[in-house]
Amino acid sequence: MREEMGRYYGPEYHRAVGNAGESSNKRWKRQLQVISKYKTGGSILDIGCSSGAFLGHLKGGPWNLFGIEPSLPTAERARALTGAQVFAGDVEDAVFPPNSFDVVTCSDVMEHLYEPRDVFRNVTKWLKPGGIFYVFVPNIKSWEARAFRSYWYGLDLPRHLHHYSAESLTGLAMSAGLREVRMVTPPGRYIEQSTWILLDDLAHKAGVKWTPSELNPEPGIAWKLLRKAQRITIGSLYSSAASYCGAGPSLQAVFQKD
Repeated sequence: MREEMGRYYGPEYHRAVGNAGESSNKRWKRQLQVISKYKTGGSILDIGCSSGAFLGHLKGGPWNLFGIEPSLPTAERARALTGAQVFAGDVEDAVFPPNSFDVVTCSDVMEHLYEPRDVFRNVTKWLKPGGIFYVFVPNIKSWEARAFRSYWYGLDLPRHLHHYSAESLTGLAMSAGLREVRMVTPPGRYIEQSTWILLDDLAHKAGVKWTPSELNPEPGIAWKLLRKAQRITIGSLYSSAASYCGAGPSLQAVFQKD
């Protein structure tokens, strides 16, 4: 039930998301590189801006910054860090004049929303003619999702309410009057996280005493080196192959208002 969902979005969750965003400069740089292929300045709205990590990456540039963030304390932090105008509340309740924005972004948020079709329609209304909507979501048709099934990290139940393929995401955009101008599955992987979820569940079912992965202490230097070697060899090859075949774990899309 919607009224019970708040228990899964406590202060620790918002703090973890904010910390992750604030330490992801490379990600925000890559996101801006994609956006800059279509727009290099103007008014930009970040839906689900958290503590303002992406908006902060744009601070001082040719952008007028706006955000939407459901958590009031997190929205206040975003305002303080970026100087952006941040609406504190659900995206469904946000009100902006038509033709307000050159760019709207929504990274790892659309899967959390109850009424994505209404959000797409609002975005279409808010965008200026020629404006773009940048969307980043987990890919339900990825190789990982097919392999791990209910153990796939990208499901993140019960917080993720909707799961998208390239086809369903494009169909949703078209129904709101937007056209696809970019759809890729960038390199990446959730294999380690999905494997831990699987092992946690198998251990629980077998009655084995097992420390959940999220409670494990920081691994030693030997494990870190082994993991690093795996990531830059087999992991890197896998990520590149999945991305090339359109089966990476995430969808990166850009839609445009004609």
